[in-house]
Amino acid sequence: MEHTGIDSCPVCWSSVEDGTEWTLLSRHRTSEGDVEYCLSGCGCVAVLHDGRLLKGVPANVGHTLPDARDQPRRATR
Repeated sequence: MEHTGIDSCPVCWSSVEDGTEWTLLSRHRTSEGDVEYCLSGCGCVAVLHDGRLLKGVPANVGHTLPDARDQPRRATR
């Protein structure tokens, strides 16, 4: 991710300290262009399409198991 002169994370808008860098997690070439997954110093993940922010995942969002209450109920006979 190129430095844009922005001093805050584009995902969570937290202040970014000088020297904080993004870590490239993966890069994939698609028929629509390049897709990159990058990790910020604050823990957010940014998904870029040809260098433009496509989606951001805040650092405090983690994988959780679905709650049984969220599952569809089966009809009982």
